[in-house]
Amino acid sequence: MLHCMFLTHPSTDTLDTTDQAPNHPSLSTLSFCLIQPNIVIVHGVAALNDDDRWVLEVDLGVFRRGLPRMRRTKTIGQGVDFLNRHLSSSLSRDPANGGINGSLFQYLKTLTYAGSPLMLNGKLKSHFELWDALLQVEKMFDTMDDATPYSEVSHDLQLLGFEPGWGNTIARAMDTMNLALNLLEAPDSVRLSDFLSRMPSMFNVVILSPHGFFGQKDVLGKPDTGGQIVYILDQVRALEKEMRKRIDQQGLEIVPEILVVTRLIPDAKGTTCNQRLEKINRTTNAQILRVPFKQKNGEVLQQWVSRFEVWPYLERFAEDATKAVKAELHEAGHGENPDFIIGNYSDGNLVASLMSHALGVTQCNIAHALEKTKYNDADINWKSMDDKYHFGCQFTADLIAMNTADFIITSTYQEIAGQAGHVGQYESHNAFTMPGLYRVTSGIDVFDPKFNIVSPGADAEVYFPYTQENKRLKKFHPELKELLYGSPEKGKSVGQLKSKDKPIIFRCLVFGKYCAQHVMRRDAWQGSSRDHDDHVFMKTSSYAVRPDALS
Repeated sequence: MLHCMFLTHPSTDTLDTTDQAPNHPSLSTLSFCLIQPNIVIVHGVAALNDDDRWVLEVDLGVFRRGLPRMRRTKTIGQGVDFLNRHLSSSLSRDPANGGINGSLFQYLKTLTYAGSPLMLNGKLKSHFELWDALLQVEKMFDTMDDATPYSEVSHDLQLLGFEPGWGNTIARAMDTMNLALNLLEAPDSVRLSDFLSRMPSMFNVVILSPHGFFGQKDVLGKPDTGGQIVYILDQVRALEKEMRKRIDQQGLEIVPEILVVTRLIPDAKGTTCNQRLEKINRTTNAQILRVPFKQKNGEVLQQWVSRFEVWPYLERFAEDATKAVKAELHEAGHGENPDFIIGNYSDGNLVASLMSHALGVTQCNIAHALEKTKYNDADINWKSMDDKYHFGCQFTADLIAMNTADFIITSTYQEIAGQAGHVGQYESHNAFTMPGLYRVTSGIDVFDPKFNIVSPGADAEVYFPYTQENKRLKKFHPELKELLYGSPEKGKSVGQLKSKDKPIIFRCLVFGKYCAQHVMRRDAWQGSSRDHDDHVFMKTSSYAVRPDALS
């Protein structure tokens, strides 16, 4: 399939298709062509066209030169594994800095919490002294019970140069120290990955999600408010649980803190979105921190605004949110800077970029959905849609956030690099044209090891086998039965199900242009399958139902 975006050439009336993967001959490989319509000839060309001298060209690839890059399409999205292999290999070839010995020693010296050292103190001056001290501890632990708490020997280990963080018991600490000894002796990627996963380096996390009504009650179904909020709240609970487990295994008495930073909306429409702080349910120390949008004159914006209209407020929001985060962490006794910043969607990722740059903190991006591939030819036709969607701002923000992020989390391979028949969401930002604005010749490289695939998983307390009937919320069954099989109720439902014998396939969604296309394709498939129609019901739930629009 030939998929091209055309830009009329000002002097020769040829068409310049400097856009994404027209023929997509192989995954993550881009082709460019020049089409002369009068004689129907297609020429292969480079991405750059020197004839278009007055077009702003964006080449972000120059900032990636010299950095490690994957080369096989099958390894796309496996960045951490690739970097561990690359790091272990490069460290063993760095004798000028003591190889991995010197690098490992310097890294361990950087680990602190609220100004207090972890792992090592100032007593050890070099990797040679670290090696000798580890061997001394090994001999000491050989004569002790594995279950002995680390706290019972912490004073003796401090005299040797060690601080807490190695483990909560003698056995755990010795395992970590054995990994260090093995790395000092002969580094390899597996041991390096295991060792780094044990390091006490993450205690305070900031998650950014500015748009929509971010809350825990009576918000789902409001504009720009849906799956992203559910995803983040589930992520917070799982992340806190994992952080607490690891900190306990490290032998530290530290309570991690997670702040979800979003917008404070004074006109909250009956929700809690006008409250500055809100504890997240089913967590120990995770909160929603809300910061208002401010206009140029400093006045607080009172009403909700669409995610497509947030761009004028984000730079000021990032500054105010950074101050609020530092103040909140300082008051809680966690220092001032977070250890990790996670952005969500285009607006959250841009704010994460600004905050990360200001604080010097590791940045992670999660796109959820990139708008560029939702709308046909959204880049080439950006002007016609800009009054409503402001794609000129959004695509630029996406490019900035992608390239400033330390790593990017996606749910699937296809999200990054697409399939044989279509380009991936990120891949579409490699090269494209926005006529009259700029042309991107190198936007993002899907072979960059910053890309990592992490499937979101599911909360076992919510999604469980049908055999576990004790977990069902049976108190809602009468109300649900009435909603499904009872008479239609104005404002709540349209139509009713007649047969109680057929199982129900349930879907919950927010109707929009992109979603409506998916629904129509799905319903067309369902309608063409008599067996499907005879045996199951398809139940659709949305925040608004209009019979005239859906009939």
